Amino acid sequence: MRLVLHSEIPEDQNLRLQWNELVLQMARPEVFYTYEWALAVDRAYRASMPRLLFLAYEDDSLVGVIALATDSLRRRAFFLAYTTADYCDFLCAPRYHLEFMDAVFAELRRLNLANLQLANLPADSLTATALGDVAARHRYSVFSQPAYRCAQVVLSSPERRESVLQMVQGNRKLARSFKVMAKTAPVTLRHLRSWEQIESAFPRFAEAHVARFLATGRISNLARPERRVFLAELARLLSVPGWVALSHLLIGDQPVAWNYGFQFAGSWFWYQPTFDSRWQLHSPGLCLLWKIVEEACENPEINLVDLGLGAEGYKEQIATGERRTLYITASRSLLVSVKEAARYHTAELVKSVPRLESSVRRALHSLSSLRSSPQAGGSSSVSGRLVRSCVRELLDRREIFFFESPQNGEVAAELLEQHSLSLQPVNLETLAVIAMDTDDQETLAYLLRAAGRLRAKFGQAFALVAEGGMPIHLCWVADFNDFHMSELDHKLVAPSLDSVLLFDCFTPRSARGRGYYGMAVSAVAAQLRAAGKRPWIFSSITNVSSLRGIEKTRFVRRFSLCRSRVLFMDASVRSRLLITAEPLSEVSSAG
Repeated sequence: MRLVLHSEIPEDQNLRLQWNELVLQMARPEVFYTYEWALAVDRAYRASMPRLLFLAYEDDSLVGVIALATDSLRRRAFFLAYTTADYCDFLCAPRYHLEFMDAVFAELRRLNLANLQLANLPADSLTATALGDVAARHRYSVFSQPAYRCAQVVLSSPERRESVLQMVQGNRKLARSFKVMAKTAPVTLRHLRSWEQIESAFPRFAEAHVARFLATGRISNLARPERRVFLAELARLLSVPGWVALSHLLIGDQPVAWNYGFQFAGSWFWYQPTFDSRWQLHSPGLCLLWKIVEEACENPEINLVDLGLGAEGYKEQIATGERRTLYITASRSLLVSVKEAARYHTAELVKSVPRLESSVRRALHSLSSLRSSPQAGGSSSVSGRLVRSCVRELLDRREIFFFESPQNGEVAAELLEQHSLSLQPVNLETLAVIAMDTDDQETLAYLLRAAGRLRAKFGQAFALVAEGGMPIHLCWVADFNDFHMSELDHKLVAPSLDSVLLFDCFTPRSARGRGYYGMAVSAVAAQLRAAGKRPWIFSSITNVSSLRGIEKTRFVRRFSLCRSRVLFMDASVRSRLLITAEPLSEVSSAG
């Protein structure tokens, strides 16, 4: 056996044909093992990780493939596709499998790679069975742990097909959902297979996926440009042999659910689904899945619907089988393997006690927040922040200024027109657009907070939008009365029944320094005034940039609230009227 090492995925048609022929010789062929998949990962993530491609030949025939990536120091190797593929493995003709694995481990040792991490390795693969013995021959210690249970709908016989089909067609709850959706417009299923079709539909799918994740308090992987590039490249490559399908559930001509999936070697893969949150009550995502399973039952070329990684409850409703994956660490250091084992068993112990798991998660989240904040600069900085926090609890004084908007909104309208800006209401799609344009953690945290308010239906949000459609500032409005001000831990009393409060204004980092804050709050205030409301805004006395921005908008400073704490006494809040150049409005002394 001759082993050839590459530092990239060669774009070679002959290699593609031999590689994919090898995939089809495996006991369980998967689309994740194909040449196209490796090439799409290589193109999308080329700048972020060095690659090691091992090709094994007998004479001129390709008999083995494994695509790896390494860390920058080349001390650790892992499957090239592990962050994108639900299954990863050594690709090899069965009779060469052990010899190929042996040759790869020998080469890894020669390259001085101390650790090999194999994620998403199928537990039923020959690699999982033989790895311990092969690694030991090259003095690698191995620790294997369970990873995922992948639910599957098995259609291996006519009887199973008929049983699954009856289950799908007899689901009364989903039948009602289809009936309700059909009252709006006919409900249809459509599969996009050509690159031209997928290319035009992909941006809407990606935006919907990011918006859906925001609605559940998470950041979608499609918010990252590398992931979108990867899926676009993958669709371009897989559309040629016809292995990709971007499925839509449509109400009329409006898509309400999507699945970016694959049809390969008799398997239909449920890979990256999402749905429009506005239709959530009618379970459009689940309706799409069940329609796909129904089609698969009626297609004799499909013998499996694989629901992929993750133990979501909805998958259990329809699954008739499962496939398990492993996470295996092979290390030249016995200590590394012992640490992996200790970490795994400790985590399992913690998870077995729900209250303990909850406490540990909260502690880890708090520590992570401290370390990742813009002010954090290492352990000493984190300690300093903790000390300052304790001091603030003992000796604390804060003052918040409140400003009332001017009566005239003509200046705000002129500013928007002059800069080709518009004011629009905020929805999840607005937040998704911003998320897909940033990797700034502060901005992403704000978007999650904003999505939570939309979900709770608290307040109203406005976005200042640039000419190209990009939101460049967000501003929230809520009733003044009973507004809980977290800065003071105090509920406000409104100066008048028509008073509303502008709060939590935010400019993404990439758009700061251009005066958008002032333009946005002026425009929002003018719109509220026109609706018969009395807009207010506030700022801490220590937030100099915010105070300057507000004062430039001609908002008038009316009063302030001060919160004081001395040692362990209860904090007190008092109001203070401020002298202004304009007549004072009636202000409640309770603030």
